[in-house]
Amino acid sequence: MKKAQGAFTQRWITALREAIARHVSFARAISCSADEVIVTSGATQAFALLAQVLVDGGASKVAGEWPGYPATINAFAAAGAELLHVPVYAQGLCVEQIPADAGIVCVTPSHQSPCGVALSPSQRGALLDHAQRSNALIIEDDYDGEFRYGVRPLDALKTQDVQGRVFYVGTFSKSMFPSLRLGCIIAPGWAREALVAAEHATDLHGNDVVQSALAAFISEGDLARHVRRMQRE
Repeated sequence: MKKAQGAFTQRWITALREAIARHVSFARAISCSADEVIVTSGATQAFALLAQVLVDGGASKVAGEWPGYPATINAFAAAGAELLHVPVYAQGLCVEQIPADAGIVCVTPSHQSPCGVALSPSQRGALLDHAQRSNALIIEDDYDGEFRYGVRPLDALKTQDVQGRVFYVGTFSKSMFPSLRLGCIIAPGWAREALVAAEHATDLHGNDVVQSALAAFISEGDLARHVRRMQRE
């Protein structure tokens, strides 16, 4: 019985990862395979997993937007990181004020919360350059990334990542509804194995019914149609 249940779960989680890979390629311009998608119980679990894997024994310094979304930086603080606040202005995160010794930078480039601004193209390039110079990693919280009032939504920052430094965190809480509690991490290849192991240690499998329903909803084109309709609204 347990073996059959495990096979059912694995089948649906694979279907969901494949569906998410296709969706982010279409909706967020991120080129990835199903093997690169780690399904999480919402963005909060994604941040907790990233903090668990990336924070090195309390020695990490993590830069985050100020003001910003508390759940992101709180996850890293709980893992022992030192938090560094970086101000937000009209073009988003002020890249010039990121401390050089910050090993991780948390950013919401598509729709900053609570200020509502988007990280400008020039600041996106500056942030990626900073990460390369400082040997830093970037946590991209694609909060509300599929909606932008009056204009076309910006592509995800992950699309410009050629150095393997950006960890993309997506969720379906805004495009669908908050109680869905499903999200994903798209991580550089060198970190995937550790993230999968951390997830299995804390949450062996999610809700099979919800995962299978979401996989079908995406695969049949219903999510794309729903997002287009909501963008018009």
